[in-house]
Amino acid sequence: MNKHLLFKALALFFPAFLHAQEPHPCGTAPVIDPWLLEYKQHPEQFATARSFDTLYAGVQVHLVARNNGTGRFTVERLLDAFCRLNLDFQPAAVQFFLKNDWTTPNNTNWYNHSDIPEGIEMMFENNVPDALNAYFVGDPAGNCGYNLPYAGVAIAHQCANPDDHTWTHEVGHALTLPHPFIGWEGKVYNFAVPTPDTLTYDYTYFHSTPDTIVPAPLDTALVERLDGSNCGIAADLFCDTKPDYLSYRWNCDNNGQSQVTLKDQNGATFKADGTLYMSYADDDCSNRFSDEQIATLRANLLTQKTAWLHPGAPYPDISGAPALLSPNGGETVPAVDIPLHWSPAPGATHYLVQVSRFSNYVVKNYDLVVTDTTFTAATLLPNYTYYWRVRPFNYGHTCASFTENASFYAIPSSSVGGLATDDNFRYYPTRLSPGQQLTLEIPADWLNQTAECRFFDATGRLVWQTRLTPGAEKITLSLPSDEWQAGIYRMVWTNSTVSRSATLFCTGGQ
Repeated sequence: MNKHLLFKALALFFPAFLHAQEPHPCGTAPVIDPWLLEYKQHPEQFATARSFDTLYAGVQVHLVARNNGTGRFTVERLLDAFCRLNLDFQPAAVQFFLKNDWTTPNNTNWYNHSDIPEGIEMMFENNVPDALNAYFVGDPAGNCGYNLPYAGVAIAHQCANPDDHTWTHEVGHALTLPHPFIGWEGKVYNFAVPTPDTLTYDYTYFHSTPDTIVPAPLDTALVERLDGSNCGIAADLFCDTKPDYLSYRWNCDNNGQSQVTLKDQNGATFKADGTLYMSYADDDCSNRFSDEQIATLRANLLTQKTAWLHPGAPYPDISGAPALLSPNGGETVPAVDIPLHWSPAPGATHYLVQVSRFSNYVVKNYDLVVTDTTFTAATLLPNYTYYWRVRPFNYGHTCASFTENASFYAIPSSSVGGLATDDNFRYYPTRLSPGQQLTLEIPADWLNQTAECRFFDATGRLVWQTRLTPGAEKITLSLPSDEWQAGIYRMVWTNSTVSRSATLFCTGGQ
């Protein structure tokens, strides 16, 4: 069936998911993937899939915004969320990498979609093959997130904070892991009522392929007993996950267990395990996949999701942090075309650069990604102190922190510090860090004239000189200032018609 016709048909056949004041933890319906059934019935056929070498799986991220481009998940939050995803999967020896640059669709109906068919449309329109497709939206049909086995996962912004495990939970679903309480979705457990042996559930939209979901599929799950007598055929089919009948968000006690007591069909009492990522326990309770869950998700990657895998680590670790070179220390710079420079971080391919009038970056003047170790802030309001920082990353490693803040003071460009004459010859910064470039603004009538540019220390000793013919009104000089001692230096510019001098301070590399 044509995919665009399919999602329209789905919208006619099935009612929308209703919104709630607080998002439902997970919109993924109860379903046992046919592959999981086969895996659990014939685990010996998958023995070779249990090697514990690290598996590297590609993810395609989509940051969805409204029609006018507002509301998009920020890059900073994406880096934090992706770091959390990889930290959560590290014990399973699975690491994810960004397959390509993230996409940025603008569609209000996708950004806040009220039902699953709209999410199906979003994914069919934007999915990239051979990767796990992940969509960050404002509201994924009233849920924190959901997984469509044949399409991708959707995550709500408010459920993708650095300590949230929603993305981890939904990727677990994408790798065929069910909820430990499967069958209880949409039902309220009542201790006063005898626990049933079976539960019937509806997994509309959540079959492993999109063309098998009309009419609405129903199935029956066995309710797991505490003694483990039916653990291999009941609920999630895993024997190392305890029974769990709680299909709502719940908080745990100090032992990571539910605060409410449950009882199975035999009257045996217990508490649900909140440490499992696949439960509905609060994020601060969850911290693991079980051993059987790990073996399963790895086997699924190695047999069903091989197109996602990359042979070996596609990106190196990031070792070391960049150093902010200039401007720094509150130095005065013109408020236009301010060059920010930093040293490279080994392993980094990208840098997130932020500039703000506020040291906590509550409002940002610039917030963007570059692939170089320099960025020019085109224009800022003068007469303010600004702070800036960078965060290195590559598409496999996003856990590096921001640097400490550097600062500078922006002044009107017509009153740039270092004004040597009235003929618009300017230089900056006036406070030069080791290895920092010096920018010169050359009067138009000096262009194309060969000039000598010499630098003298406070004793009058010549420390560096160059001969050049400027062809542009703004040039930069790469000075060996990392070899100079801290102190005052005098620059002398001489061509056939003029001679000008100027003073600057070097912080010194010695």
